[in-house]
Amino acid sequence: MSRCARSHSLLLPCLLAAAGPSWAADPVPAESCTTPADVPACVAELTPRDPAAALRMGEPAWQANASADPDVALGLALVDAAGAASRRDAVVEIGSALRTRAALTPEQMLRLLKQLNGAIWVARDAAGIAELEAETARLETRLGGEHDLAELWRQLAASYYNMGAQEDALRVARIALSKVPTHPHLVEYNANQIVFIVSAQQGHMPEAIEALLEVERVGKALNRPADPALLHNATGVFVYAQDWPKAIEYGRRALAAYDAKPRPGLSRAEILSNLASGYEGAARLGQAEALYRQALDSARAEGVSPVAALNNLANVLRRLDRPREALPLLREAAAAIEGAGDNGEAAIVYSNIGAAHADLGEHEAAAVAFERSRALFAQSDNVPRRLELYPRMIDTLDALGRHREALALMREYKALNDESVNVESRTRIAELESAIGLARKESELAAVERARAAEQVAFAALQTSEQRQRSIVYGLLAALLALGTFVVLKLREGRRRRHANAELARKNVEIEAQHRELEQLNAAIRRQSEEDALTGLRNRRYVQTWLDARVAAQAQGQTQPPMLVALLDLDHFKRVNDLHGHEGGDHALMHLGDILRDCGRTGDVIARWGGEEFLWICPGSTLADAPALFRRLRERLQAESLVRPTGTVELSVSMGASLFPAHPSRSGDWPLSLRIADAALYRAKHEGRGRWVGYAITGDGPLLADDELDLAVDLLETRGRLRRVGDAAMTPAH
Repeated sequence: MSRCARSHSLLLPCLLAAAGPSWAADPVPAESCTTPADVPACVAELTPRDPAAALRMGEPAWQANASADPDVALGLALVDAAGAASRRDAVVEIGSALRTRAALTPEQMLRLLKQLNGAIWVARDAAGIAELEAETARLETRLGGEHDLAELWRQLAASYYNMGAQEDALRVARIALSKVPTHPHLVEYNANQIVFIVSAQQGHMPEAIEALLEVERVGKALNRPADPALLHNATGVFVYAQDWPKAIEYGRRALAAYDAKPRPGLSRAEILSNLASGYEGAARLGQAEALYRQALDSARAEGVSPVAALNNLANVLRRLDRPREALPLLREAAAAIEGAGDNGEAAIVYSNIGAAHADLGEHEAAAVAFERSRALFAQSDNVPRRLELYPRMIDTLDALGRHREALALMREYKALNDESVNVESRTRIAELESAIGLARKESELAAVERARAAEQVAFAALQTSEQRQRSIVYGLLAALLALGTFVVLKLREGRRRRHANAELARKNVEIEAQHRELEQLNAAIRRQSEEDALTGLRNRRYVQTWLDARVAAQAQGQTQPPMLVALLDLDHFKRVNDLHGHEGGDHALMHLGDILRDCGRTGDVIARWGGEEFLWICPGSTLADAPALFRRLRERLQAESLVRPTGTVELSVSMGASLFPAHPSRSGDWPLSLRIADAALYRAKHEGRGRWVGYAITGDGPLLADDELDLAVDLLETRGRLRRVGDAAMTPAH
């Protein structure tokens, strides 16, 4: 059985089994092989028992006569022996000599082509495969429908595939399907697998899925056992198509089939990773994490590269807000792939390392990892993933105050994005210009041909004229030709001008469209950088920029009203995750985000601050307004419970509130306000949750000293520098 070729994440099922001898010779004792005439029969007799020995027995006699007049019987016997011994090079060498230098009957040619079509791809001879296709078509005509040639065409399609000629593989596989004489047929099963694999690799998912369903229908009718490679490929196709239920279904079937009978060339780690991708796409992150861990264990046990499993598991942990656990996995992946030559894969790993550090607020380490990723991407051609790196790297540099570097990187990002957007447009323009040039040359040639035809007609007419009129006719003809040439030149010039104007207008329209697309892309990037992906609320980056802008405006003399700053936290969020899964936790966060959005007033800023913590800023409000805000939010949560398949989720929140500015002498210190609100939130949690607490700095005079800000908030409260606001009694106990 031949080893299957691989492309992307899809495995071509092993469909190139060497064809055995299509004829049976009478047994011939080895001791009787004393003359050249006996050798073909001896080779045929020995082939079923020891094909390598049969090949060694017959090759000397073949080589002695192959250059002159090949012995057809010996050549066919050797081709069968070479096929049985998996010596495809010998099949191609001997078979090609027979096909080109011997006179074969249709039946002999059929026997030869069955071996050649399964082996020709090894020589990587595209012209040779094309010749075999033509020979197969001629043989079909010679046989006149007496034989079933569907399998011959199917073998040829598999050879095209193994050569990397996908379009030809698809075309010839469809020819094979059209030759099937009865249904169900093994050719239907195998040829549709080629159609499935090639269509999937080309991104034609509807055609791929249609072929997959046909393979399953025929396989069931033929009582074929479940093929783990086929089911694994199907899982990958449904993951690509984002049909998560189907991806999970086929992934489970692939795992069961592989566990029942492992498939050479396919690892259990690959099957588990594909199945986990289906769960991850369906946002069932708990199951995805467990399967990725199994895939990692299997990769290590099977001795295959663990990089993909490490990277996938780390990505899920980051999505579960566990970046600290993701980092060791990513570092292990980086160590495994470092120096392996796959710069694109290494760049992705380092980009994920940077993102994990950024999630933890470790911006210096994130910047180092991002820079390493950027350098590796520069050595690969993965432009889409490289473009994804820039916004995260720019945010990190901004957080570090390295604004000049961030600006330079933004310009580099825009240039790369412009180049990526324009490549396809430039290709289309070049193709159109080539087509225009070809049309122009064809038009000029046609004009010359017409002029030459007209000249010949005129010359024939002149021959019948009298000698005395020839000088006049020649003069008129010269004038007409000159006039015609002038007209042709003018028409050609006008045509070129019209083509040029039309092309210029088209390019202008295309450039305008590209500018609009770029504006939309920039708007989308800006929106994504300021929004939380899960809840759709503002994110920490937006709030920090917004607060800095208010501080700057106040420094320039613009009066800014005081603001109520409230930090809110979902109570017992871990319990929600434990009872309803991480997907339930995500829905709880989204549910709270929706209610906060409804409770907010025009001008309020509401953001997801991190994890299950939210920030609510109310310009123009004071701590006196906090009870009403909290009461409105609490009543909405009590009235609108979150309903999940695992049950109803009763949600409550705790809130800590402060003012900005926290003190007249600290008018630009918004981190102080957040610190006080965070301490108030902690106090509300400590006193039983489901309530709010606020703190205000007492007194109108300046703070005692700058170092007082470093003291714990509860110590400031003890010293009388902070005044407690909020009555826990107004909130029912939970």
